[in-house]
Order: sequence, then C-alpha cells, then structure tokens
Amino acid sequence: MNTDVVRQTVDLGFGRAELENYLVACGFWADARRRTRHQYVLSPSAYALSAAQVAQMERLARSTHAAVVALNQHLCECAAASHPSREQARMLRLASGASRGLLRPQDTLGIPPVFKVDLVQDGLGHFHIVEVDVYNPRGYGYAVLLEKSIANVPGVRRLPGVQLLAKIVKQHTRSDPFWVLVPQYERYYEVHFEILCSALRDFGIDARVVREQELSGISPGLVGTLLSIPDSLTSAQLRDTLLAQYRSGELTALYPPVAYLGSKAYLPFLRAQEGMDECIPETELVGRKHHEWRRMLEDGSPCVLKAAVSSGMKGVFFSDTDQAFAQNINEVGAFNHAAWILQQQVPQQPTQVVVFNEAGERHVGDYYLRLVAYVTQEGVLDVEVTGRPDRKVHGAPDCIQLPVILS
Repeated sequence: MNTDVVRQTVDLGFGRAELENYLVACGFWADARRRTRHQYVLSPSAYALSAAQVAQMERLARSTHAAVVALNQHLCECAAASHPSREQARMLRLASGASRGLLRPQDTLGIPPVFKVDLVQDGLGHFHIVEVDVYNPRGYGYAVLLEKSIANVPGVRRLPGVQLLAKIVKQHTRSDPFWVLVPQYERYYEVHFEILCSALRDFGIDARVVREQELSGISPGLVGTLLSIPDSLTSAQLRDTLLAQYRSGELTALYPPVAYLGSKAYLPFLRAQEGMDECIPETELVGRKHHEWRRMLEDGSPCVLKAAVSSGMKGVFFSDTDQAFAQNINEVGAFNHAAWILQQQVPQQPTQVVVFNEAGERHVGDYYLRLVAYVTQEGVLDVEVTGRPDRKVHGAPDCIQLPVILS
C-alpha cells in the first residue's frame, strides 16, 4: 500500500480498469444506462480510521443510539398524555409533520436496530453529527458495494459490515423471505438493494427485491419480513395494506414505520441527551415562536439552514456562501410551526485524495468529505465516505465513494 498521500486516505494500489471491472461484475455498472446513472469519480483510495477515531466513533454510536431511544420514549409519553403540555404538543406536531403517511407516536413503536448517522470531520480529525437519519436504509447497498470492493486486499482490517448486518437481520426476521420493497419513485436505488440482497444471501438469508408496481392492487400484500415500509410509496392502497398488516402482526419489518424519528427537527432534543452535546453542533428550531436561532445569527459564526424533512442537499443553505440563505431564513423564520433548523457549521478543510482522471491516470484532488456511519446499540456496524470538491457533499457524477479501513 502507498501511504505517501496526505492524511486520512490510503492508496490501495488498484488500477482504474480493475475498479471498473468490479463495478460491472457486481451489477452496479452492468450496462451503459446504469453506468451513466450511477457515475462517480473512481479512486484507488480508502479512508483510514485511526484507533482514536474508531474509539470516538464507537462512543458516538452508543450515545446516539441511546439518545434516539430516549426520543422515541419521550414521544410515546407525549402521545399517551391525556392533557399534553405545550412542549409535548410541540413534539407531537413535529412528528405529525414528518410521519410521511406512516405511523405516529401513538402507535407506540420501537426504533430500528441499526440506523444511519451523517458525520463531518473537523480539522483536528474529530467527528460531528449533522444528521441522524433514523428511517433511511437506502445506503446499505453503497456500504456493501464499497466493502466488497476491498474484500481481497491483503492485510486490510475493516469494520463488521455486512456480516453484522446479516446477524441483525436474522435476529429480527420472523419468517422468510426478507423483502426489500423498491417504490416506483426510488427505482434509482434498485441496483443498490440488489447488491445488498446478494450479500445477505451469502449469509443464508432469503433476501429478495420486489418493485412497488409488482404489488400495487394486490391484497393482502407481502408475507415475510420487510426491510422497511418505504415512506415514498406512490400507491396509497399498497401503503395502507402494508401498514394494516404490520399493525396486525402479519408482517414484520426491520425498520418499524417511524419516519418521524428521522426529522432534523429533533436534533435539538437529541443534542440535549447525555453525551450528545459534544457530538452534535449547536442546533435550533427556526420559526416565529422560536428565538434561539436569532442569537446564533447574531454571533456571526457560519451556520447552515436545513429543512427538517428533506433528502440529500435539498433544502440546505450555507450562511457564508449561499446568496439565498438570507431570503430563506427570513421566510421560514416567520412560520408559526418550525419546519426548519439552523445548525452551527462545522469548520472543514478539504482532504487530499488520489483519484483517476479521464485518461485513467492517478492525480490528487481536494475533496470535502461526509461520512455515513451505521450505528447499533453496541457500536458501529460500518462507515462509508462520500466526497465532493465543494461543501455540498452528496452523490453526484463528480463525487467520490471511498471504503473505510482501520489503520
């Protein structure tokens, strides 16, 4: 391995053709259409976690899991109150606005055994949580894709990854098969779920992908266990059928239908839980009835305005670079009910990463990185890394996708 390249990344020695052949063989770039649709900048590099960073991430994972448990319990208590207080009513309104047609706290549900946390790294190498995405399993396929890309590299140590995920799936699966339902609206992710199911089958799990249109209009629906009941189903009939089956116990799901737990509006609550103030930057609700966000602006520190319910970088505005920031925060600051948050911006420096140019040659580029950690009650299941040349990091043709190894 070439470790000459600057901190945090390691050149594993792959050639561009080797990576391309892998992506074709696993189906991700199986044809020209998929290659165009899922294009990204190839890199022979991996992101290397130091022992100190692994220890911090394990603490962060356990604290975050405990905080989400506390949030879920608090919401259930709010829903059970015969005369909710003002604070309880506000918490329930936030849940109603983020339930996405699935179930609500009054249904007394649990939390997923593993969920996604988005992290950014500051200049000192410390991690900060910018999002706790409790109801989003779309990234598992990416994690498996990257994990398998380095499976045969000698001497590489990795996080538990799909092996632990398979163990968790088996623990929570009452009956076969294990279905991954792909909504019509999310066909983009079908190949990711195919890769996930293929990896789970290697561990003896009868995992299958099924499209929404294959089930629409069918009653009683699926038999077995679902990864999740997607919040983006276009068929209301199918959604209602699946929810009814879930309520009756006929159908189980690794992810209980608790989309509201993933709302960014709950970040201030999560930050107030034990051990979380060092993990989550200062975050406040934005709205006419909330005032702390104004103080954050008066401090003059760079901030990020985010829609409470959004995906990717949609509804995200940086105070120091986005001209639309001032107009947007003035508009949403006048709303009666908070649907946006203001978060202190984590100071970041780009990281140098070896990538391949169009000619297949190595060169070093500067990338802002975003880490996605999959956390459990015991710690971290896996981590994947996405990077872009600017701070708005998301999957795009100019992004990089890096596997994570332990240094």
